[in-house]
Amino acid sequence: MASEFEILSTYIREEIGYQGPLDPDVDLLEAKILDSFNIVEMAMFMQQRFDVTFEAEDLVRANLATLANMLALIGRCKGIAIGQPAGMQKNR
Repeated sequence: MASEFEILSTYIREEIGYQGPLDPDVDLLEAKILDSFNIVEMAMFMQQRFDVTFEAEDLVRANLATLANMLALIGRCKGIAIGQPAGMQKNR
């Protein structure tokens, strides 16, 4: 079974068409991997795929700019901690 990180990475590769490296802590907007429209699409995908509901206050740049923050948001909505891939975890 694919991890949440792998699922989001696959979505970016297949739906957005980005084929470069994906670091969980890279700002996807600043790196021009995603644009504002892609972020909205990705938020909708995350809600469907992970069976979570985002509130309006969840849909802010701070929660959606990096894969690490997206994973944390999904985890908060599910009431669990979702980790980054092994070797990429940081103390927060």
